[in-house]
Amino acid sequence: MNKFSGLTLAAAALASGFGAVSADAADWKPTRNIEFTIPYGPGGGFDTIVRKLSPYLEKELGGNINVIPKNLPGASGAKAAIDLAKTRPNGSKMMIFNIPGHALPNIKGDTKRYDLTKYTWLGRIAKGSYVLVVSGKSGIKDFKQLLDLKRAVKNPELGAGGTSYMTSTIMWNTFGKDVQFITGYKSSSDYALAVIRGDGDTTMLAAGSFRRYIGGGMKKKNIGPHDLVPVLELTTDKSIFGVKTAKDYGHPELDELGLERYVATVPGTPANITAALEGALKRALGNAEFVAWAEKTGNGPIAHMDGKASLAAIKKQISVYKKYADKL
Repeated sequence: MNKFSGLTLAAAALASGFGAVSADAADWKPTRNIEFTIPYGPGGGFDTIVRKLSPYLEKELGGNINVIPKNLPGASGAKAAIDLAKTRPNGSKMMIFNIPGHALPNIKGDTKRYDLTKYTWLGRIAKGSYVLVVSGKSGIKDFKQLLDLKRAVKNPELGAGGTSYMTSTIMWNTFGKDVQFITGYKSSSDYALAVIRGDGDTTMLAAGSFRRYIGGGMKKKNIGPHDLVPVLELTTDKSIFGVKTAKDYGHPELDELGLERYVATVPGTPANITAALEGALKRALGNAEFVAWAEKTGNGPIAHMDGKASLAAIKKQISVYKKYADKL
């Protein structure tokens, strides 16, 4: 991007607190509605955060167009990624990505359907840890009871390509426990409800998504008999849910397996359009009202990175997961 010019523009950029603004960013303003694609069905964490973020993006893009969330589930998120790659690079579409879930084809050496390094990355929204949960009426009180089952653990999931599926695969393999995945669900809320119904023993949820199942609070006393109960958190930090962590069980390396939410637009998008979208996303994510909502609902903490840093981080994630490629 070209460096901004003009003392007035420089002063405004510094006063805004968002750093330098490029001249390219001022060259483009959207004149048509922008589709914000969600690669999963309604009700999950990705769906929730896109629908909340979209009005703030509209405002930051001038308020003359609509940012329209659109669910496009299929093939564990691949359908939407392929659709985005085939769209004209005119700023009319962006998408939230699940990393490392969307990276699975690339991790396994397949870049024909889509190549994550080719998208135009606009930034990262958030990064979170995973928590393993069971039904409150299952009788299972801790992770060791799952390990001690005399059969394979039954685990409802999105399917191959979902980040929680990948995380679960690696985690169960690390602990030497057989797992039977029950797949075909369209969102995390679907497979969470499957565990509550008793269709399976356990599943993996992003820590933020799990909060919705504990009566609006973080204390165990708020968990109802038909809700979900945490039994293991994949972190090297102190558990926010008061349960044992992977580190407690001797596997701190599982902390590497986290969920990150990124936003990209079409490969080959011109620099001026990219600059405008990237700047709008950064400002929207910095909105105090949005940040407060994310913290309260467990969709935070917001951990923004710009497009260039996002691409570098995604490349690093791919390299980390390649160590486990034969298990995925």
